[in-house]
Amino acid sequence: MGRNISETHLKAYKEGCFKQLFSTIKEDPELSFEVRLDNEVMVYYHKDKILTTSFKSDKNPAVKILDSKYYAPTTGRKAPSVDMQDKKNWHVVSLWRKYFSEAKSLVYFYKKGAEFSVQHNIVLGNLSYDNRFLVVDMEWAFAQSDIDIKDRIPRTRIDLVLVDTIPNEQGMNDIYLAELKVGTVATEGTSGTIDHVEKTFRLINTEKACQDLKEDVTNIINVKSELGIYTGTAKQFNLADKPKMMLILAYRGEEEHKRLLKDSTAAQEKAKELGMDEIKVVMHNALIKLD
Repeated sequence: MGRNISETHLKAYKEGCFKQLFSTIKEDPELSFEVRLDNEVMVYYHKDKILTTSFKSDKNPAVKILDSKYYAPTTGRKAPSVDMQDKKNWHVVSLWRKYFSEAKSLVYFYKKGAEFSVQHNIVLGNLSYDNRFLVVDMEWAFAQSDIDIKDRIPRTRIDLVLVDTIPNEQGMNDIYLAELKVGTVATEGTSGTIDHVEKTFRLINTEKACQDLKEDVTNIINVKSELGIYTGTAKQFNLADKPKMMLILAYRGEEEHKRLLKDSTAAQEKAKELGMDEIKVVMHNALIKLD
């Protein structure tokens, strides 16, 4: 099934037991709705899973709330005060709002990071068919559980999966696997970027990974279009069989800008050495200038 949900699960969000949940998700720009394996939907905040819905069978919807690690005794914090695993609460918008407010607070104090804010804002800014790029998924990974251990490739998570809405010279819509970096640290240098280029190279040269990715992209676009997550004039994509790599490099000052330019040059040189297509590099000034 790949990353997709059943027709029953989809209808639950449109008009059934998850309708009020979806309404709450759509009104909150800090939440991300993502289609996952095994007929699951996961809702994210600050790159962390905050809620999961599933249908173990078409007659058995379920909700899984925030993991207990966020409110373990050692944290000194309490679990969300509303039980959203109880089906009788699913139809009450105010309870969903209360749950997400409390769960987001727990995640925020557990794990802070600038990278997620930039990543999430990229998602929010690219949910229209009318844009050059359409964000399809975040934190995508190639599922290898059914592949013999000796044949598996190094595991890597893709920050963002995007589709180029403008066809290339062959009339195909390219799929981009984007790696996001916000600044860089001296101890990492270019090694982290080079490592990611090498892992992405292995991924895009693994036929099964490319097939799974293309299928997931098709399924996720269909689901998000059906639910109205995407705006603009809908397009039919002729997806390329092999994805390309993108680097999104966000800097907060001239020193970071210089280091990230050095990283991007090293990445391009490594890609050329491996025989990869040229990496698309997007430089982003993360500073907010007030005029």
